[in-house]
Amino acid sequence: MRATGAFAASTALRRRHSLVILCYHGISLRDEHEWGGGLYLPPTAFRERLQFLRDWGANVLPLAEGIRRLQEDTLPPRSVVITFDDGFVDFHRHALPALQEFSFPATLYLTTWYSQYRLPVFNLMVNYLRWKSGDPEYMSRQAREKASLEMERQAKQDGLDPHQRDDLARALAVKAGIDYDDLLRNRMFQIMSPEEARECYQAGTDLQLHTHRHRTPVDRELFLREIQDNSAAIEAITGTRPLHFCYPSGVTDSAFLPWLREAGVQSATTCVHGLARRGSDPLLLPRYLDGTGTSELDFEAWLSGVR
Repeated sequence: MRATGAFAASTALRRRHSLVILCYHGISLRDEHEWGGGLYLPPTAFRERLQFLRDWGANVLPLAEGIRRLQEDTLPPRSVVITFDDGFVDFHRHALPALQEFSFPATLYLTTWYSQYRLPVFNLMVNYLRWKSGDPEYMSRQAREKASLEMERQAKQDGLDPHQRDDLARALAVKAGIDYDDLLRNRMFQIMSPEEARECYQAGTDLQLHTHRHRTPVDRELFLREIQDNSAAIEAITGTRPLHFCYPSGVTDSAFLPWLREAGVQSATTCVHGLARRGSDPLLLPRYLDGTGTSELDFEAWLSGVR
């Protein structure tokens, strides 16, 4: 289809009427892309993506401008928005310098509870350690996720604090013969500190809402508390109130929409693959999740609208 001109024709047809919102989670500090290729890209691959966007002639827009111009039907050709979820240290270390090199704006949906601790996110570290151990029982993603969720559930039931949970992860690493202190020194699976997030903001990164504790309770009071706590933490970093939201883990529910409006949220992005169109609900905007398993051809197919 690309060879016959279908990609170019599709790109021309979508013009001002649709927007590609790219979604990234992490840029590998070590071998995370081998463990979770759907969530991670190695630094060289991410830079190649940015180079492709430049060569393709993408108009990379800030999130708020992209959504506004989509609704106004005034988007420039080949409009793209770049978003990152969570706010891991790897964004500060690898993504930010690459984005600055290409002068591309990006939005980072920052979850803030773990930013208080210089500790890895427990369930992700446990999952990674299971994979790193080489234990045949945990070679499948499903088996690792099941075991990680069970450990998370038990830790919550036992009322363990972040340091006690980290002790469990350390014990798992020791049992598998993995140097846990080395993983901590590399800041694996750690959310940026407020100071690091502020450096990203001062360098031009747009910081927006992703809930405080990376969860979306189906209870109005608890849901609004997540937004309020997240908003307060981000406003303390940036001095401005965040107005855009991303659903943690892509979990959506119709009940969330009036609560988001009540909280003053102007847009919300999902993990549903698709082009954002003028008629899309601004609180249910689709994105394209990019990762290690995506070829350059598939990436271009999404940008053009063919995919």
